[in-house]
Amino acid sequence: METEDIAMKFYKTTILSSILILALSQLGAIDKLVKKDHFLSLNPNIKNEKLKSEMEQLKQDFDFGNQKIQKYYTMEIDKLKEELHLEVNALKKEFEGKRKVLLQKFDKDSKLKHSNSDLLNRSDKKRKKEKRPVQKPK
Repeated sequence: METEDIAMKFYKTTILSSILILALSQLGAIDKLVKKDHFLSLNPNIKNEKLKSEMEQLKQDFDFGNQKIQKYYTMEIDKLKEELHLEVNALKKEFEGKRKVLLQKFDKDSKLKHSNSDLLNRSDKKRKKEKRPVQKPK
């Protein structure tokens, strides 16, 4: 009994300590998250006002140019998506026509091979098969 109590305490202690270690490692990871600062961020210790204003203007110019590039490529991607959609639809229509031709060709061949009476007899046989009771597994 006593060895079981010691073993149980050991397991509980091990589990609690591992949970604590995992929690602390997660807290440490939160501190290390990458901050998405602007790469042209200003040093707050700069005392020269003219330099600060020039750096701020440079940062704004960069942001404007970046937005312009992002907008251009977004429009290009939208154009390409629309072009893709149109091409896929055209391909679908082309193959739909080819499919209809094939179906008509093979439909004519099947009509020549089988008479109407054979088709009626087949459908009657299928109906009879469907009416059979389902056997329950034992």
